[in-house]
Amino acid sequence: MSQLIDPQPITNENILRVLCIVLVEIRATDDLSRARMLADSFHNAPAMIASGAGPQDTWASVLGTARRLDMERYVVSLLSHVQARQISN
Repeated sequence: MSQLIDPQPITNENILRVLCIVLVEIRATDDLSRARMLADSFHNAPAMIASGAGPQDTWASVLGTARRLDMERYVVSLLSHVQARQISN
């Protein structure tokens, strides 16, 4: 996992931005299996953020599920995309 985590700090804002992308993808896909895997990877994130969990703990939960579902690289790429957009703005 450590080689897949971006060196920039993870923030709740970044996690929520990734979640927005994921929700659009879930809605747009015809692949129900992919939609379920994305939903499974992120479904605990809002509750963890709302309950005050640290962003690193929330992201570790997301990645743990994504890893189990063989989606870790894709999920990490979404975070990298979000972080790169914040740097360029």
